[in-house]
Amino acid sequence: MAKNMEKQRKNYLVKALFFSLLISLSLLVFRAVDLQGFQGSFFADISYRNRRFKTEIPAERGVFLDRYGDPLLINKRSYFQVLDSTALYSDQKPLTHEEALVLQVSNPFEVNYTLQREYLRPFSMAHVLGYVSGITADDLEEDNNLGFTDTLGRLGLESVFNDLVKGRKGSREFEINALGEKISESEVIEPVKGRNLETSLDPYLSTVALRAMGEKTGAVVILDADTGKVLALVSTPTFNSNLFSPSNIEVEQKNKLDQLRLALVDEKKLFFNRSISGTYPPGSIFKLVTALAGLESGAFDIDTSVDDQGTLEVGEYSYANWYYTQYGRTEGLITLVRAISRSNDIFFYKAAEWTGVEALVEQAEEIGFGSKTGLELTGEKSGLVPSPTWKEKTLGERWFLGNTFHMGIGQGDLLVTPLQQAQMIQVFGNGGLVCKPSVLADTDSIECSLLGAREENISIIQQGMIGACSPGGTAYPFFPWNEQKIANLGENMSPSKLIENGVVACKTGTAEFGAADERGYRKTHAWFGMTVGTEGVMKDQLKVLGSNSNQKFHPIDTTSENEKDLNTEKQTWLKKAADKDFPNTLSIVVLVESDDQEPFREGSRDAAPVANEIWEWIVDQE
Repeated sequence: MAKNMEKQRKNYLVKALFFSLLISLSLLVFRAVDLQGFQGSFFADISYRNRRFKTEIPAERGVFLDRYGDPLLINKRSYFQVLDSTALYSDQKPLTHEEALVLQVSNPFEVNYTLQREYLRPFSMAHVLGYVSGITADDLEEDNNLGFTDTLGRLGLESVFNDLVKGRKGSREFEINALGEKISESEVIEPVKGRNLETSLDPYLSTVALRAMGEKTGAVVILDADTGKVLALVSTPTFNSNLFSPSNIEVEQKNKLDQLRLALVDEKKLFFNRSISGTYPPGSIFKLVTALAGLESGAFDIDTSVDDQGTLEVGEYSYANWYYTQYGRTEGLITLVRAISRSNDIFFYKAAEWTGVEALVEQAEEIGFGSKTGLELTGEKSGLVPSPTWKEKTLGERWFLGNTFHMGIGQGDLLVTPLQQAQMIQVFGNGGLVCKPSVLADTDSIECSLLGAREENISIIQQGMIGACSPGGTAYPFFPWNEQKIANLGENMSPSKLIENGVVACKTGTAEFGAADERGYRKTHAWFGMTVGTEGVMKDQLKVLGSNSNQKFHPIDTTSENEKDLNTEKQTWLKKAADKDFPNTLSIVVLVESDDQEPFREGSRDAAPVANEIWEWIVDQE
């Protein structure tokens, strides 16, 4: 019995072992069939990829070209030597360009490079061009197609046209052995460079404008008044756009990072583009809008007079003229042209009252205030054109006559950008066209429409603007220029012809803002706007230079803008302008902000000299 049980147990064990072996073999066969028949291609692909290693080749971004066809920036390569050319990931050391060229001949696997932007005008054009930097965690969350080595345009044209100029990355694929070492290069996909973009920007005028602003806070806008093309868009204080381009020299990179940290926390807001994002009361420049609205509506005409006795009394309120407040003097009987030239507040209080707030609002909006201009940059503000409806809805208050008075002289709740002011000034340089500002060179982007104002009304305002920049007006830095030009041209020439031949038509503005101090004074920003023709002061000289010069001027000058010799640049600029038609009419607007050192800025004293310095550089032929 015991033997039978032992025999049965052995048989059971044998059978169990047999079935275990059978199941194991079945599983092995099944797995082999699965691997070979069903997943063979999958694992073959893994095996293939394990024998391949791919690295990226950076794409060169397209560059932005100035109005003369020259680059405003360049793409620079920073070279590195791969210390172990067989390793997939190796330490690298910086190389000079010459060292890299030599090494590429003997062992191209040992040479690697990155691309950085170098801006040729890193200060004056920082806000309009922007800069490029590496991606952040926020960028990855926003776009999961981005790679860790990608870069993005920030601010300005680099941001707006990032997709156009970024290009397409290439790659190098290597075959590797079982030890994870490179054996050979198996495939190369060349990168595709991004597209270049032609702009209307004038880098020479931008540098001149920056230098003219000096340490002042504010903005300068220069437009082609006939087309709306932007020649210069400068905001101060500015930043160095080259600080965002890394250096392969350790000491230089540390210095850049230190400067960048200081720039980012500077209380003066270096990255804030005041030319399109800053909104300010327009001050007395808005009197041009009031004049046009009143003339067009028939509220008054060129002969309508107002008696300026220093203040205008309305019930318990008193509204003063600046001339009386500052000097205790009055103008007496004054008509429109003289009122524009002298920026007389009393006349424009009454002009606004006669015209009415509805007509003022309509004219302001038709000329471009209260809405974005549509410039190809991000961050543009709309400003504000207040109205009785707006005031009641927003502030819960009624509109009073005093609000109309304040609006008539560019005060109260009115807010505009320097670009909007330049767009308005150009109307009186081109004879009544409102042109959309644009930084693109192509003519398809020109959008101008007739304002619909009568020619004689435009002429009346032009006459007052010429007077503002002539002796007896308010913009004294331009008195010598206009006096001489008018004497040479003759006083019988029409205002539009005088402007066309180089006589400056302008308007000053001193805009109050904020709360009054203990003496009742409010801080003030300074404005100056001018329009002038270049035909009578530049074109003959440009033609001579263009016809006598066979030399091509295409310098790439990376010298600091603070060290540039503007006199030397003047000759280069003239030759370039001779080959590329320079605008017939310019519109220039300058804003100088109030600050703690100078809380009371004045248009004639602070903003007009900036414009005058720019103009003197343009017209000086020596």
